[in-house]
Amino acid sequence: MKKRLTVPREEIPWYPTIKPELCNGCGDCKVLCRPGVFEPGPPDPAGIHRPKLIVANPYSCVVLCTRCVPICTSGAITLPPAADFLQFVEYID
Repeated sequence: MKKRLTVPREEIPWYPTIKPELCNGCGDCKVLCRPGVFEPGPPDPAGIHRPKLIVANPYSCVVLCTRCVPICTSGAITLPPAADFLQFVEYID
């Protein structure tokens, strides 16, 4: 089954949020996400820690995809409730 959006992607606020205080900069989300939603943020001014990841391309996120949440071992990534977005997707053969 394929999914089709019922409105333009730019009208659907489905994308992850990263809590910077929890992000450890591992980059697993960036590696996993084929659409390229995540990018490293600015470097640590002290040069000690890896750059934290940011949501650089939110509208590249696939609506209702949740693959990045379980890959984040620090629990920094959250998504809105999927139930609030079901009306934006229809399934076609």
